[in-house]
Amino acid sequence: MKHISSLLQRTLCLLSLLIFCSASYAKPHPPYLTESYCEGLVEQFVGSSMRSLNSYVNQHFNLEYRGGIRNTIHFLDQRIEWLTECNDYLEDTSESTVFYNEGLTQDIFAAIQALSRELQHVQDGVEYSDETGTNNPTPFIKQRYDELAQLVERYHTRVLLDKQFE
Repeated sequence: MKHISSLLQRTLCLLSLLIFCSASYAKPHPPYLTESYCEGLVEQFVGSSMRSLNSYVNQHFNLEYRGGIRNTIHFLDQRIEWLTECNDYLEDTSESTVFYNEGLTQDIFAAIQALSRELQHVQDGVEYSDETGTNNPTPFIKQRYDELAQLVERYHTRVLLDKQFE
Protein backbone atom coordinates (compact mmCIF):
# COMPACT_ATOMS: atom_id res chain seq x y z
CA MET A 1 0.00 0.00 0.00
CA LYS A 2 2.87 2.33 0.87
CA HIS A 3 4.42 1.63 -2.55
CA ILE A 4 1.17 2.51 -4.38
CA SER A 5 0.82 5.75 -2.40
CA SER A 6 4.41 6.75 -3.22
CA LEU A 7 3.87 5.93 -6.91
CA LEU A 8 0.65 7.96 -6.94
CA GLN A 9 2.42 10.92 -5.32
CA ARG A 10 5.22 10.84 -7.89
CA THR A 11 2.71 10.59 -10.75
CA LEU A 12 0.72 13.55 -9.44
CA CYS A 13 3.90 15.55 -8.95
CA LEU A 14 5.03 14.78 -12.49
CA LEU A 15 1.63 15.71 -13.94
CA SER A 16 1.64 18.98 -11.99
CA LEU A 17 5.10 19.76 -13.27
CA LEU A 18 4.06 19.03 -16.87
CA ILE A 19 0.99 21.25 -16.58
CA PHE A 20 2.99 24.07 -15.03
CA CYS A 21 5.75 23.85 -17.65
CA SER A 22 3.38 23.72 -20.61
CA ALA A 23 1.48 26.74 -19.30
CA SER A 24 4.69 28.72 -18.91
CA TYR A 25 5.64 28.04 -22.55
CA ALA A 26 2.28 29.07 -24.01
CA LYS A 27 2.50 32.14 -26.23
CA PRO A 28 1.12 35.18 -24.49
CA HIS A 29 -1.31 37.24 -26.55
CA PRO A 30 -2.41 40.82 -25.94
CA PRO A 31 -5.80 41.01 -24.22
CA TYR A 32 -7.41 42.92 -27.13
CA LEU A 33 -7.01 39.93 -29.43
CA THR A 34 -10.30 38.08 -29.82
CA GLU A 35 -11.89 36.16 -32.67
CA SER A 36 -14.28 39.05 -33.22
CA TYR A 37 -11.42 41.60 -33.36
CA CYS A 38 -9.55 39.44 -35.88
CA GLU A 39 -12.66 38.94 -38.03
CA GLY A 40 -13.17 42.70 -38.08
CA LEU A 41 -9.55 43.30 -39.01
CA VAL A 42 -9.78 40.85 -41.92
CA GLU A 43 -13.07 42.40 -43.11
CA GLN A 44 -11.47 45.85 -42.99
CA PHE A 45 -8.44 44.61 -44.96
CA VAL A 46 -10.56 42.83 -47.58
CA GLY A 47 -12.86 45.86 -47.91
CA SER A 48 -11.54 49.36 -47.37
CA SER A 49 -7.81 48.54 -47.35
CA MET A 50 -7.96 46.77 -50.69
CA ARG A 51 -10.08 49.58 -52.18
CA SER A 52 -7.54 52.10 -50.95
CA LEU A 53 -4.65 50.10 -52.41
CA ASN A 54 -6.51 49.73 -55.70
CA SER A 55 -7.06 53.47 -55.89
CA TYR A 56 -3.42 54.22 -55.12
CA VAL A 57 -1.91 51.67 -57.51
CA ASN A 58 -4.28 52.24 -60.42
CA GLN A 59 -4.94 55.98 -60.17
CA HIS A 60 -2.48 57.80 -57.92
CA PHE A 61 0.85 55.98 -58.15
CA ASN A 62 3.46 58.50 -59.26
CA LEU A 63 7.24 58.22 -59.07
CA GLU A 64 7.56 61.91 -58.35
CA TYR A 65 5.75 61.60 -55.04
CA ARG A 66 7.97 59.53 -52.76
CA GLY A 67 5.79 60.29 -49.74
CA GLY A 68 2.90 58.29 -51.17
CA ILE A 69 5.20 55.36 -51.86
CA ARG A 70 6.63 55.53 -48.32
CA ASN A 71 3.15 55.76 -46.79
CA THR A 72 1.93 52.76 -48.81
CA ILE A 73 4.94 50.68 -47.74
CA HIS A 74 4.19 51.57 -44.11
CA PHE A 75 0.48 50.80 -44.64
CA LEU A 76 1.27 47.33 -46.06
CA ASP A 77 3.85 46.53 -43.39
CA GLN A 78 1.43 47.57 -40.66
CA ARG A 79 -1.36 45.41 -42.09
CA ILE A 80 0.88 42.35 -42.41
CA GLU A 81 1.96 42.84 -38.79
CA TRP A 82 -1.65 43.08 -37.57
CA LEU A 83 -2.85 40.16 -39.68
CA THR A 84 0.09 37.98 -38.60
CA GLU A 85 -0.63 38.77 -34.96
CA CYS A 86 -4.26 37.74 -35.44
CA ASN A 87 -3.26 34.64 -37.39
CA ASP A 88 -0.93 33.54 -34.57
CA TYR A 89 -3.70 34.14 -32.04
CA LEU A 90 -6.26 32.16 -34.06
CA GLU A 91 -3.84 29.29 -34.64
CA ASP A 92 -3.14 29.08 -30.90
CA THR A 93 -6.70 29.47 -29.65
CA SER A 94 -9.05 28.05 -32.24
CA GLU A 95 -6.77 26.19 -34.65
CA SER A 96 -7.92 28.38 -37.54
CA THR A 97 -6.33 31.07 -39.70
CA VAL A 98 -7.29 34.59 -40.78
CA PHE A 99 -7.82 33.70 -44.46
CA TYR A 100 -9.79 30.46 -44.53
CA ASN A 101 -6.84 28.04 -44.54
CA GLU A 102 -3.09 28.01 -43.96
CA GLY A 103 -2.17 27.85 -47.67
CA LEU A 104 -4.27 30.83 -48.72
CA THR A 105 -3.21 32.78 -45.63
CA GLN A 106 0.48 32.29 -46.42
CA ASP A 107 -0.11 33.15 -50.11
CA ILE A 108 -1.84 36.42 -49.15
CA PHE A 109 0.91 37.28 -46.66
CA ALA A 110 3.55 36.60 -49.33
CA ALA A 111 1.68 38.79 -51.85
CA ILE A 112 1.43 41.68 -49.36
CA GLN A 113 5.15 41.38 -48.64
CA ALA A 114 5.98 41.18 -52.37
CA LEU A 115 4.04 44.38 -53.10
CA SER A 116 5.68 46.14 -50.17
CA ARG A 117 9.12 44.94 -51.30
CA GLU A 118 8.50 46.11 -54.90
CA LEU A 119 7.47 49.54 -53.62
CA GLN A 120 10.57 49.60 -51.41
CA HIS A 121 12.72 48.96 -54.49
CA VAL A 122 11.07 51.95 -56.19
CA GLN A 123 11.59 54.04 -53.05
CA ASP A 124 15.27 53.03 -53.02
CA GLY A 125 15.69 54.20 -56.62
CA VAL A 126 15.82 50.89 -58.49
CA GLU A 127 15.06 51.63 -62.14
CA TYR A 128 12.49 49.66 -64.13
CA SER A 129 13.20 50.45 -67.77
CA ASP A 130 10.42 49.91 -70.29
CA GLU A 131 10.92 49.22 -74.01
CA THR A 132 11.72 52.91 -74.65
CA GLY A 133 14.32 53.03 -71.87
CA THR A 134 12.16 55.15 -69.59
CA ASN A 135 12.04 54.33 -65.88
CA ASN A 136 8.52 52.93 -65.48
CA PRO A 137 7.86 50.71 -62.43
CA THR A 138 4.07 51.07 -62.76
CA PRO A 139 3.48 47.74 -64.61
CA PHE A 140 5.51 45.87 -61.99
CA ILE A 141 3.64 47.50 -59.10
CA LYS A 142 0.29 46.80 -60.79
CA GLN A 143 1.28 43.17 -61.35
CA ARG A 144 2.11 42.73 -57.65
CA TYR A 145 -1.14 44.42 -56.66
CA ASP A 146 -3.15 42.25 -59.08
CA GLU A 147 -1.61 39.09 -57.60
CA LEU A 148 -2.67 40.23 -54.12
CA ALA A 149 -6.12 41.28 -55.33
CA GLN A 150 -6.75 37.88 -56.95
CA LEU A 151 -5.86 36.05 -53.75
CA VAL A 152 -8.02 38.33 -51.62
CA GLU A 153 -10.88 37.92 -54.10
CA ARG A 154 -10.52 34.13 -53.83
CA TYR A 155 -10.87 34.44 -50.05
CA HIS A 156 -13.81 36.86 -50.34
CA THR A 157 -15.63 34.58 -52.79
CA ARG A 158 -15.18 31.67 -50.38
CA VAL A 159 -16.63 33.73 -47.52
CA LEU A 160 -19.64 34.72 -49.64
CA LEU A 161 -20.24 31.10 -50.67
CA ASP A 162 -20.05 29.96 -47.05
CA LYS A 163 -22.59 32.63 -46.03
CA GLN A 164 -24.89 31.65 -48.88
CA PHE A 165 -25.06 28.05 -47.71
CA GLU A 166 -25.39 28.72 -43.97
